[in-house]
Amino acid sequence: MNRLSPLAAVMAAALLAGCAAVVSPGSQLPATAPVLPAVAEASAAIAVGTPARDWWRALGDPRLDALVAEAVDHNRELRAALATVQAARSWADAAAREGLPAGRLDAQAQVQRPSTAEVDPYRQGLPRPPVSRVASIGQGLAWEIDLFGRVGTASAVAERRADSAAADLHAATALVQAEVVRHYTGLRLQQQTLGLLADEAATQQARAAQLRQRVAAGLADRRESLAADGARARAEAEHAQAQAALHAHLAALAVLAGRSPADRDAWRDALLAPADLPRVPSDAAIVQPTDLLARRPDVARADAQLRAALGEAALADRAHLPRLSLNLALGLHGHFGQLGQAGALREAAGPALSWEWLDAGRIQARAAAARAGQEAALNAFEQTVLTALQDSEIALRQWAAAGRAWAQANEARAAAAQAWAHARARVDAGLEPPHSALDAAAAHQQAQRAALAAQAEALQAFGQAQLALGAWQPEVRRLALR
Repeated sequence: MNRLSPLAAVMAAALLAGCAAVVSPGSQLPATAPVLPAVAEASAAIAVGTPARDWWRALGDPRLDALVAEAVDHNRELRAALATVQAARSWADAAAREGLPAGRLDAQAQVQRPSTAEVDPYRQGLPRPPVSRVASIGQGLAWEIDLFGRVGTASAVAERRADSAAADLHAATALVQAEVVRHYTGLRLQQQTLGLLADEAATQQARAAQLRQRVAAGLADRRESLAADGARARAEAEHAQAQAALHAHLAALAVLAGRSPADRDAWRDALLAPADLPRVPSDAAIVQPTDLLARRPDVARADAQLRAALGEAALADRAHLPRLSLNLALGLHGHFGQLGQAGALREAAGPALSWEWLDAGRIQARAAAARAGQEAALNAFEQTVLTALQDSEIALRQWAAAGRAWAQANEARAAAAQAWAHARARVDAGLEPPHSALDAAAAHQQAQRAALAAQAEALQAFGQAQLALGAWQPEVRRLALR
């Protein structure tokens, strides 16, 4: 018992020193974020608090809700990001286990005979021993004591790398959700636009025909007829562009949902069924979170990378310090057939200290590189925070501007509808030629398209605002890779 007392004292001191030396940098994120100017100016229209996780449900479109859920479950980029997180977590778990004892079992059998130079190095005529057949079976246990926090700090760094990968997964999830909303909105916009453009082309064709008759009768200038032909051609060209844009949005939605855009199936047919644009939510659907910076995945990633860089710098600064380990070996070594005898037993135990005292400046160079990496990570973190606040401010102002533009476009559409009705009444009363009603009809159709485009812009601005505000939190769940 007395023989082991010094060893136990060394182990206890090493454990205490190791625990005190572990470096696990804390988060650099502030507890709360400042209220953005756009929110302060909006008064009660935009609240500060905890936003809803499923922000797209404010658009009131069940088909969109189903598409977002399908994309989150089946998107290939998300599954790849999930696998990356799982790999990073596994590496972090492996790093944490570096501080645990490691055991090994060895078995060996040899037929050996030393050379003459080994048994008679001074040429004294000593006989060369015969061939010996020996076997050994042994197991060893080694435990590196975390004397200066190397193992603990490396484990903390690996955890921060895993946090960075998780932030990438969260960012990819938010982006996929926003992209589904964007392409779904674009799909519905093009569907509505196609119908209006077809009507407008027909209107312009009828108008051109009437103007040609009036030109032939000498009642109108030929330039009016040519202008009507040009308007019809533009409407038909825009119809072809809208058709192409519709299928581009459809293909994008298929890829986001993990499907092939080349499939012609019931899923595609259901999505192509005409439907209205989702509704534009009110300002009440937008909430600036009090923990804005913590919700932003780009800020969380920069924070994790900064904390990892701090740990890497600490590791580099301590690389010149010695390492202490405790070793225990127990086994059998003897001639064939004699391993069961008492003399074949061998055992060894004791601490081992290693210290790399000459490295030709390599450790110092690595420490300088780590400190430079720490400085780079700090500046990147601060820039990411500033950019996050900028993005959120811009997104909120764009949302406000898009809302005003949509309201004005609706007023213009209503005015165009009234003008069309007034023109029809005057034509029916014989006060104006028939093509005047067609002029007003074409203007009304164009105003309808402008209002639809403004509605789509407002929906896009809503999605961008939610994305910028980090108005979501990923569900805590484990997804099995398929």
